Amino acid sequence: MIRLFKIKRKAILKPNKTLSSLDYQIHDYLKKNAVGYSKRVKSSTLMKEFNINDNKTLRKHIQNIRQDETLQKIVCSESGKNGGYWIAKNDKEVQETLDHLYNRAMEMLKTYSIIKNKANLDRQYRLKMTKYEKELIESVMR
Repeated sequence: MIRLFKIKRKAILKPNKTLSSLDYQIHDYLKKNAVGYSKRVKSSTLMKEFNINDNKTLRKHIQNIRQDETLQKIVCSESGKNGGYWIAKNDKEVQETLDHLYNRAMEMLKTYSIIKNKANLDRQYRLKMTKYEKELIESVMR
């Protein structure tokens, strides 16, 4: 079988790299100005405040903050016109953010599965699937 591509896998539980000073500044700003959903801050506001030029870079900083085990405050988010970032004020806000992240992850896995299945149609391409990938995809497609 020919393997068309190799998937890079990161260790999920690997400790996060050291946070940058900008990561800490964004975290501190949210703790002071955006505690609770009603005080959420738009990404455009954060980008102006910290001179960040693109949304992708801001999302990377938020990801760094969320994945750091030393920062105990949970950064929540909501996308869309009324969205923004804020520090969780209660369990409900945390659960809504977890649900949002879970749904996004499941959609990505579904897309991954469909593309991988398409690649195997009519034996156009032969892709090897690990046992873990098979189990994961089967659980998502149920």
